[in-house]
Formats: sequence, structure tokens, C-alpha cells
Amino acid sequence: MGFGSQAGQVVFGTQTAMGTYLATMATTGKAMKLRSGSLGPNRELLVTDPEIGGGRDTSDAYLGAVSWSGDYEFYVRLEALPTLLKGVLGTGASAVVTGVATHTITPLDSSTLPFLSVEEKIGSGLETYNYTDAVVNTFHLEADANGFLMGTAGLIAKTQTAGATPTPAPVYDNSPLIVGTNITLTYNAVSLPAKSFAFDVTNNFEDDDYRLGSFFIGDLTAKAREITGSFTIRPADSAFWRQAVYGLPAATTPGGITTKNQLVITCTTYEDIVAGTPLTKGSVTITIPKVALEPYALEPSGDDVIENDISFRALRPVQATPICTVVVKSAAALIA
Repeated sequence: MGFGSQAGQVVFGTQTAMGTYLATMATTGKAMKLRSGSLGPNRELLVTDPEIGGGRDTSDAYLGAVSWSGDYEFYVRLEALPTLLKGVLGTGASAVVTGVATHTITPLDSSTLPFLSVEEKIGSGLETYNYTDAVVNTFHLEADANGFLMGTAGLIAKTQTAGATPTPAPVYDNSPLIVGTNITLTYNAVSLPAKSFAFDVTNNFEDDDYRLGSFFIGDLTAKAREITGSFTIRPADSAFWRQAVYGLPAATTPGGITTKNQLVITCTTYEDIVAGTPLTKGSVTITIPKVALEPYALEPSGDDVIENDISFRALRPVQATPICTVVVKSAAALIA
């Protein structure tokens, strides 16, 4: 008999202290329905090089230091989403008014981001792991016009314990999904006729800071943060291309200064938040005050209608203004 993947479970919770697995995972943790993914070991079998005086065969092997990392892929649901957003960006403030919880997540300037505890039950009973001191290294959102809003979170964990007891009845996020017909983009306060979009945050953690005398990572410190993304459009004129390649929408020759405009991505559920008064849709809104477009080619081909994937990079010219702000509205009062 094999073990089916679908019977597993993954539960996330923000730790109150580094090095301490969240004791209240069963009550304050949030279980997520996943499309796929798990954390796997990064470990090498250490074998000897050929030795003079030895034979032609490898003489011995030991196990080296270890860390755990992997990607979780999921359809976006709004009650669990703030936990991963807070993990990748750093801070989250919550307010509940007449049944509607508003979670405002902003980037942390410090290189020390929140640590998560993760419970991962593999299959219907193959194994259950507890991970301590996990960080969200990468975060990705994407959607097509005729598809679901989907996400991927890449985690790195310091330690793992096998043979854990799984939470018998984890609190799942069963809130509504979001589809492309309820997603809008505005650039410089003008609606974009986008066919798709992607949004990415990368914290550039290292997963190989091993120390003598220990099997585990000694430090998880975020390095330079990168916030990037893209959207696909069929251009109505060449203003975007000129802005990306020349620097200004009206330029006719290349310059060196980039145009920086606000980009807002708004994703809304069809359903209302059940307890909300007045009726309020669930939503996630990403606001990036300053983005610069990356140069690209127009690339006509045969009788194809010209369309382009336009990549952007978030910038932070003024230190007092966050590089981006994410606001999530849902029924969940707290960020797990």
C-alpha cells in the first residue's frame, strides 16, 4: 500500500521567539490547502578523495550539515495569505471593524524577519515533521485573465524534528478563491488592460551558513530585498516601450533617467465576507509607489497580434515611504 499525497496537511504559525517551536500551533496556527510542495533536506554525503596507499574504492562516508528548504504552491485564500506575506515582508497590523478584518503588511527595514513554525504531515501517515525557525525567502503571486490567483512561497528552515504528532483537527483556511475576472491593475492611476500579472519578493537568504560543531545553519539574515514583477499587455501605442527603453513616454532617443510611477494590483473575491457589515468583498491590494519598467523588444511575428510581457522593478527613492504595502481584507481577525 502506498501513501497518497492529498491526505497530508501543512500548518503555519508565527513564532513568539527564535528557536522555540510554536506551542499553540493547534489553536493559533493556520492550515493551508496546497497544490504541491514540501521542505526537503539540503545535505551531502561526505566521501573521501582517493588516498595514496588506499584501494580504488571509496573507503568511508559521513553525513554533513543540513538545512531544509522548498516551495509551497497554492491557490490564494485570504485568511492564510497574511501569514506568508508578513513572513516575507516583515510586519503586519490588524484591525477589525464590524466583522471585516483589515491586515496591513509592510516591509521591515531590519534584516531579521519573522520566524515561522511549520507542521508538515506527509501523506496519510508516512511521516510528520515539525520545522522550527523557518523564514520565507521568496514569495510569488500570478494570475491569468481566465485563471485563478495562485501563489508560491519558498521557505528555508533551520531545524526539523521527525515523528511529530500531527494536529488532529487543524484550522483550515476555507475562504473563497479569486479569479482573473476580479483582478485589476492600475499604472500611474490609469487602468491597464493586462492579460496576466506576476509579483515577486525575494529576500536572498543564504541556506549554507554552517558552523563548526553543529549540524545546523548558524544564521538566517535577509540580504538585499528585491521586489519585481511583470504584466502582459497588447499595446495601444508605443508609450510603454519608449518609457522602458528611452526613459520617458514621449522621448524619441535614449536617455538615462527612468520614469517612476505607482502600480496598484487589486484582487477581489466574488463572495462577501460573511460577518461583514456593510457587505464587503474579500480582497488583497498591492500598492507599489514607484516602479521602473525594464527595457524590452516589440517582437512582431507573422500575423500575430503584438503583445509584450513587461517586467518592472520596485524602487524606494524615499526611505520614509515603504517600497510596497499589501492590504488584505478577510474574516480572520488575526495573522497566524
